[in-house]
Amino acid sequence: MSGMSKLRLLALVLAASIGLGDRPAAAEWFADIFGGISFTQSRDLKLDDSGIGRGTFEDVEFDKSLAYGGRFGRYFDSLPFLGLGVDFFRFNPYIGPQSVQLRGCFFPGGCGTGRGGTGSFEVETTALSVDLMLRLPLLRTPDAPGGRIQPYLAAGPPLYITTITPRHTRNFRNHDSDTDLSFGYKVAAGLAVYVYKNLAVFGEYRFTHTSPEVELRDANLNRTTLRTDLDTHSALFGLSARW
Repeated sequence: MSGMSKLRLLALVLAASIGLGDRPAAAEWFADIFGGISFTQSRDLKLDDSGIGRGTFEDVEFDKSLAYGGRFGRYFDSLPFLGLGVDFFRFNPYIGPQSVQLRGCFFPGGCGTGRGGTGSFEVETTALSVDLMLRLPLLRTPDAPGGRIQPYLAAGPPLYITTITPRHTRNFRNHDSDTDLSFGYKVAAGLAVYVYKNLAVFGEYRFTHTSPEVELRDANLNRTTLRTDLDTHSALFGLSARW
């Protein structure tokens, strides 16, 4: 199932949840959908290739990216400030063509430093995690026992699924894409506000970190290893059904 199909499925869950507004126990289960924009910090891109050498592209810049996803979980009855959520999150920090500082041993130029072009790479990252949720229930009412205003924190160790595909690059034009599976971390802070009996809107900031390493191969089985860090700041807005 594609990311957009998953998002549409979450939207259907959200719409169905809104119809449960007459249930007496509100604000325990939740289903969220969200979207926004992500900013990935500049980081070194390390390269290891038997044909062209080994070295580092320094301070490679990533493009801004659309970010989207969904979350489903529950706050505990006995501890209404504490909950767990299953989170799906996707963003695409594209590496565009750019001139950067090179450091290393590249053939036939030998070892040293200089400037060169990176080419471009598509980067697709999906994060799946079980998050610990902490909220502060403010302005409690019978319809909103968890509070009509809820500042919250979330943290978890996501599994990151990152695919890197070379595009418009001289050195890797015939190389296939590769996918890395690795764990990282995520922290988030947000504010949810009720706008209906069991519907809230929220804004959230989250920081995510992962360090993918992929091995790109061409038809001749030449291999190129690429490594980098994805340190990403995301501003997200969404809808939350509570019941």
